[in-house]
Amino acid sequence: MPAEESKGVLTDEELLKRTAAGDREAFDVIVTRHQAAVFRFARAATDGPAAAEDVLQETFLSAWRAAGAFQGRSAVRTWLLSITRNQAWHQRERAGRLPVDDVPLPELGEAAGWGSESPEDGVLRSERRDRLAGALAALAPEEREVLVLRDLEELTGEETAAALGIGLAAMKSRLHRARLRLAAELRRNGSC
Repeated sequence: MPAEESKGVLTDEELLKRTAAGDREAFDVIVTRHQAAVFRFARAATDGPAAAEDVLQETFLSAWRAAGAFQGRSAVRTWLLSITRNQAWHQRERAGRLPVDDVPLPELGEAAGWGSESPEDGVLRSERRDRLAGALAALAPEEREVLVLRDLEELTGEETAAALGIGLAAMKSRLHRARLRLAAELRRNGSC
């Protein structure tokens, strides 16, 4: 194999094609490239590190099995994050912990401090990592998912929506609600 075709420079799509043909080394490169992002998202979508590790393993097992079904409608990373979300959802479903969102948007806005102070002041006071981590942990998995994908992994709106398996408008609504709930949680814990 010529140097320019070494597995280190192949695109994710090329690696996935090789994986579909049974190339374990190509799949190992995909895992290496994306396992950190998949784990971060799994951690946001589950209740703890052990559950996230299970979802990580299930995600890559599913990706190995479905490599030949990848159609290239999204980036490989987005496809993997979609699988991660599905695995986390199934895990929560098996545990009987599916979320119910029953707080009206105006109440979330009030709890987040709309009109009482500038959002910049709230963000500046909430920079301490431990408080933010605690606030994120208090959110529902769907809220953590959208925040991690959009704000931490910096996916575009379209990529985030695709990873979550929802439309762009629904993703924007979910992101807005999650940001409000995060701000409310930070405020409740005295971080704002």
